[in-house]
Amino acid sequence: MRLSKARLQECLASNVLHLILMPTEACNFRCTYCYEDFKLKRMAPAVLRGVKNHLAARASELVQLDVGWFGGEPLLARDIIEDVMEHVRALQREHPRLSVRSDITTNAWHLTRPVFERLLELGVGRFQVSFDGPREHHDTKRRLADGRGTFDRVWANVRALRDVPGEFQIIVRVHVDRDNVGLVPRFLDECRTAFGGDPRFEVYLRNLARMGGPNDAALNVFEQGESDAEIRALEAYARGRELAPYDVQSIASICYASKANSFLVRADGRLNKCTKVLEHPANQVGRLREDGTLEISSEKMLRWMRGLRSAHPIELLCPMIGYAEPQPIAPRARAAAG
Repeated sequence: MRLSKARLQECLASNVLHLILMPTEACNFRCTYCYEDFKLKRMAPAVLRGVKNHLAARASELVQLDVGWFGGEPLLARDIIEDVMEHVRALQREHPRLSVRSDITTNAWHLTRPVFERLLELGVGRFQVSFDGPREHHDTKRRLADGRGTFDRVWANVRALRDVPGEFQIIVRVHVDRDNVGLVPRFLDECRTAFGGDPRFEVYLRNLARMGGPNDAALNVFEQGESDAEIRALEAYARGRELAPYDVQSIASICYASKANSFLVRADGRLNKCTKVLEHPANQVGRLREDGTLEISSEKMLRWMRGLRSAHPIELLCPMIGYAEPQPIAPRARAAAG
């Protein structure tokens, strides 16, 4: 793979900044495949001040700011999201050349229409919500912390958003594994009824994967390459039902973690590069100080950015591979999983 000069400059540019913020690492869900430990709760006040100070210090030189919201479940700390986004809007008024995009990955339990409209008002324009197929399967995988199913409320919240006017993007992420591959078409039929023909809603069919969580050995996932034909068939099925496919290939040739100007800010102020393997030592690249300055390990950063030098497709697409991968499942445990 050859990186164009323009693409390389974009990944290294000092006037571009991508921050993924974790306003809380707590979650009201306990999905069976989750890899997070939920030990950190709300973003510490000093970290919140550090985020705002960093943005204020950088605003005059930036032309593009991307703010992502991740968790845990970020809407459990919606006040922090609103605080930061109000701060960003004030910076935009002060620096008119600053362009801002914002997205959120949410389980949508709290994504009611009023909450959605408030986030749109603040500039959050892209939302990713995950499902595991129709209700009977989804509720075995994506459960509340007390064990109750989540499908009905989340689905009702997402369906209601079609009536909201204006521009936004909702990515309906559908996890596919050996257990539900035959059920996904029925869920896609439900999607067609709910928002088929509305290009603001896009369907993202994605293999369920082992990401280092405590239940990895029990996950009945497809191994690498095994599901390609099934995913393509499901994508064709979705297109035939007026469902817009999420074109991940158009944006994902270079992972955010490969870029010099992208960081994940944890609730305790640690800086990571990747939203997975959160506690892996290689993923601890620095810290955000309260005054907004960044303490960064250049050695670790260079390892995450190595694809920009090598132009190797895998190192660009997923720099975690070969550097900060989750521990592999022992053969005995994998066999026990069936």
